[in-house]
Amino acid sequence: MTAPLLGFDNPRFHTGRNTSVRRGARWHGVAQACIALADGRQLGPLALQTELRGFDALEEADLRDEHDPACRTPAGLLRVMQQLYPGFRSDELVTLVHFWVE
Repeated sequence: MTAPLLGFDNPRFHTGRNTSVRRGARWHGVAQACIALADGRQLGPLALQTELRGFDALEEADLRDEHDPACRTPAGLLRVMQQLYPGFRSDELVTLVHFWVE
């Protein structure tokens, strides 16, 4: 079985732990994934850690490792989520997907 592909609209990764916030529970419990890079290459498969949370319960500390600098505050993340997921509301469930990049 091949690892699923975790795609990104803005793949700006930093060395160490990276976080990506996804709408709903689709990625919750997924143990590994390949990570899509901007140039078409892929990393991985990489181990994932996931947490299911209410968006409105997120704090800046939860987002400190967010791969996209525009998403490192709840207000910034909400703007991006509403662009990526039309109709996204702040009372929805999201999955925090953590992975490590060397």
